Amino acid sequence: MNVTANDMTVNKMIKNGSTGNLTSAELSAIRIRRNRIRRQHQLHRRMLIAACALFVIMVLAVGFTSFLSKASESTGDDSYKTFDSVMIPYGATLSSISSEYVDYDHYESLDAYVKEVRFVNHLDDDKIIAGHYLIMPYYAEYEK
Repeated sequence: MNVTANDMTVNKMIKNGSTGNLTSAELSAIRIRRNRIRRQHQLHRRMLIAACALFVIMVLAVGFTSFLSKASESTGDDSYKTFDSVMIPYGATLSSISSEYVDYDHYESLDAYVKEVRFVNHLDDDKIIAGHYLIMPYYAEYEK
């Protein structure tokens, strides 16, 4: 039997243990061919794993360097947002209290600031009750 014979038939013969007319040289040639194919598959698998690992490392490196560049950028703004609790005096409105705390360097308008005050305090409208407290956001400078 020739080594180039139908592989399915040869494989069945070897699995059944009935190598029939195959000589030891032919069996050796079949074994060598199978080992070569197996090594090629292993090599392809290893190359695919290495390529995937390299891709992941590159993505992480790009992400990390991007993070570092953002962390080192200075916006020129040396302030941070903080909050103050304010008791609502009788007769005050949300706009009158907000006008005392608004910082136009950080807010476009009084309405934008009032909107944030409503959001922080979970208010649906501008109605407030005297004696209750409001949380008022404001910006403070970093100490150098």
